[in-house]
Amino acid sequence: MLYIIALTIHILSVVIWIGGVAFVTLVTFPMILRMDKSLEMVMMFQGTEHRFGKIAKVMVILAGLSGLYLIYEKGTSLGVWLMIVIWSFYAALLFGFEKMIFKKLFGQPSNDMDTKKVFNMLQTFHWIVLGLSFLAIIAGVYAGHY
Repeated sequence: MLYIIALTIHILSVVIWIGGVAFVTLVTFPMILRMDKSLEMVMMFQGTEHRFGKIAKVMVILAGLSGLYLIYEKGTSLGVWLMIVIWSFYAALLFGFEKMIFKKLFGQPSNDMDTKKVFNMLQTFHWIVLGLSFLAIIAGVYAGHY
């Protein structure tokens, strides 16, 4: 019974977490990039990022804890190791590297800062992260069925 609870928590946390990444990548960034004013772009991004960032951190922690229990119960495989690597990447971003990246990009705005270019780079990065997320899902399905 504990295994089913852990698996349910794991799947729900991953769905919310990766669903949020998909929403930001597929909906929020295109909306931001259609805006004309740099300040509006930054404010919308920061509003979305601050709200989703808190949710993502909780979901990453829940996915990690439940994942540890699932590994304890079922062991590891190539798919599980792939999920661990991707989870570690996300955890490093959310709990450290993201702040450094944002500070570098937005910390000291300059007059020659091209906001559209910055957001295009962030969107490209989010596409990479979303692709890794899909890879983690594929690995999870594989690990759970083989």
